[in-house]
Amino acid sequence: MGDKGLKAIAMRGTKSLNIYRPAEFVEFCQEVQRFIEYRMKNPLKGIVRTMPINAYIGIPQEIKVVDDGWHTDNFAWGNARFRRKNYWNKEIEKRWEECLKKVCKRLISCYNCPVQCAGLISVEGYGTYVLKCFSRLTYLMAAMVDDPDFSFKINAYGTEYGVDSYTTPQVIAFAIELYEAGILTDQDMPGFPSDPESRFFWLLEKIVKREGIGDILANGVYWAARQIGRGAEIYDHNTIKKHEQVPIKLGVLNPIYFLMHATGEKMCITQIQGQIPQVLLSPEEKEEFIKDWIQLPSKYAEKIKEWLLKWGEAPEYSYPFWPPIDTVCALVDWQETMHYIDDSLGLCAGLSSFAYKPPYHIHNLPRLIYYATGVELDEESLWEIALRNRTLIRAINVLRGLRRRDEKPPLDHWKKRFLEYEEKLLDEYYKFRGWNKEGIPTKETLERLKLGYVSKKFIERGILKEEEA
Repeated sequence: MGDKGLKAIAMRGTKSLNIYRPAEFVEFCQEVQRFIEYRMKNPLKGIVRTMPINAYIGIPQEIKVVDDGWHTDNFAWGNARFRRKNYWNKEIEKRWEECLKKVCKRLISCYNCPVQCAGLISVEGYGTYVLKCFSRLTYLMAAMVDDPDFSFKINAYGTEYGVDSYTTPQVIAFAIELYEAGILTDQDMPGFPSDPESRFFWLLEKIVKREGIGDILANGVYWAARQIGRGAEIYDHNTIKKHEQVPIKLGVLNPIYFLMHATGEKMCITQIQGQIPQVLLSPEEKEEFIKDWIQLPSKYAEKIKEWLLKWGEAPEYSYPFWPPIDTVCALVDWQETMHYIDDSLGLCAGLSSFAYKPPYHIHNLPRLIYYATGVELDEESLWEIALRNRTLIRAINVLRGLRRRDEKPPLDHWKKRFLEYEEKLLDEYYKFRGWNKEGIPTKETLERLKLGYVSKKFIERGILKEEEA
């Protein structure tokens, strides 16, 4: 990747694709398409008021829907440092709308998908590329720049180089903060520009070509901070398990997101979350939302409905102590499970795990699998397969050294932390998952999931003791 000029390798098959029940499979796909078309024409009422980009499906519709006050108000700017409340206004929205009309040649989809969640972007002097989701804002917010033209230009560079548009802006913002603090100097970065836009282009070029300071920054914030030293570690305040996170710095601890951030095996919240409202809705909007929430898993449906209906400003129904821990665990389990199923099936998360009320869900996916392959599953057995996958990945990370000490979001991740309660959340979630106090799957759990060979390896390596396994 990077300056090698390689983005992907495409392979073309020549044999027929065999489908177990082709007629039923096609009928299922048509059913899904009808649902997609309905959802695209009928945005969710409460969500369109509070988070218009998420009121549809696909992923956050940030190319089709201009209004993005939600991300700009709630996500942190710079090196994940602070929020700019009320940044988004009518003037800013007009500038974005004008810019999008200028650079977005057309809305596009993956093959045969009607959602059109991406835009084909063409900026004069730069290559044409595809852009979607929060990438529209990541560089702009990290650079603390207001000009949308900058965002589309630097995304063109980043896309051409093949770098991730979530982590790369944070690494660059980290380097700039070190420079402004005097930890990195002109000796480390000779020729470093003075304006924020030029600084971002300059550092992006150094990182992808691994030149000078870029050779260190290319390792990511965690490792770069420790290689630079001189107090740089203090500025590494947005990594979990040594990996950059989406720049979220909020108010009161959210117990659901705490567990997803702390214990997720995928290292980034965007690969874990997705199906639950993130903003308070009115009582009428809540009733409307749950009325046709068919995607809820059967075993957790009533718990999750109760959480949403009661969630509000009253202390007994607000974060961090609402919902009860068993419901917190259920919400995390559901969202994670759907991502693991999508990964296994090769499904678009924007039409399943990472969308409100998506067309693919735990109730109809067994039918899709059966029509395509002939494998007979129900909701429970599909869930069990996903749990086995998730536990096996956990076991691999445990073998590589993962322990409870690693499962903690940065201290400034929320302004109001409840450290004792966070430990209780971990204790109860570990029990829920069938792990011990260190977050290691127990022998009983592994054997129940037909992973007995893993527990043997744990015992051989001293990770579990025979008597406590």
